[in-house]
Amino acid sequence: MTLDVRGLYREAILDHNRKPRNFRKLEGANRTAEGYNPLCGDKIKVHLRIENDLLSDIGFEGSGCAISIASASMMTESVKGRTLSDVLTLFERFHALLTRETDGWSQPVDLGKLAVFAGVREFPIRVKCATLPWHTLRAAIQSRPEAVTTESGPTPQPALEPSASLGTSDLRQHIIEALRTVYDPEIPVNLYDLGLIYDIAVELSGAVTIRMTLTAPACPIADALLWQVDKTVRSVPGVTDVTVNLVWDPPWNRSMMSESAKIQLGLP
Repeated sequence: MTLDVRGLYREAILDHNRKPRNFRKLEGANRTAEGYNPLCGDKIKVHLRIENDLLSDIGFEGSGCAISIASASMMTESVKGRTLSDVLTLFERFHALLTRETDGWSQPVDLGKLAVFAGVREFPIRVKCATLPWHTLRAAIQSRPEAVTTESGPTPQPALEPSASLGTSDLRQHIIEALRTVYDPEIPVNLYDLGLIYDIAVELSGAVTIRMTLTAPACPIADALLWQVDKTVRSVPGVTDVTVNLVWDPPWNRSMMSESAKIQLGLP
């Protein structure tokens, strides 16, 4: 990806994450669908108003990383006012842009501004973040009653309300989602995407051990952050006990941040 395209990609993600377009519950919607990305914790709900085979209006709600929110925002701008067949064609082209080699058409004119998402291919773990809104959109068009998940197709019960009987892998994912709500008050990125959570060990009993670090040993709010992590993890249904261990090896550095965090902070 050239520097110019990389710059456009970051600029688009930052802009649409900070000011997402059509971020609202759409009054008068006649199609709705929900989507969930358990790998990253993204949750999207899409509302459509379809009239005479035309997608006349669209809105979305939800939470997630910068890439998923920006993708949903740009998606709503791109599909509003199109016929359903055009929307589904656009879905296929966008999905192909992110998941396939694009020999000879790395800048497909049909995608317009959406072509900047070619940059996501450099970060395969973020492809599901970017495509989740689109899969949710397609489910709404098709009036599918079940929620969409990026992991194994549709699931009748998206993991939005965890139960106390979760397996360790599911419980760990809910813990990650909870940790994404914890912030250093001086940094607008959650502790997990900032790379401060080194390890999450979950036992069958529900006991959890967190190994984490801080950006600097002299952090003045270290005790408050450790307390917040402990409190937040304890609030997750299924967790029976929490131990938080503060470590300094390996030392934290910027490479430990997620791509989404780097984009939010405007870092190269």
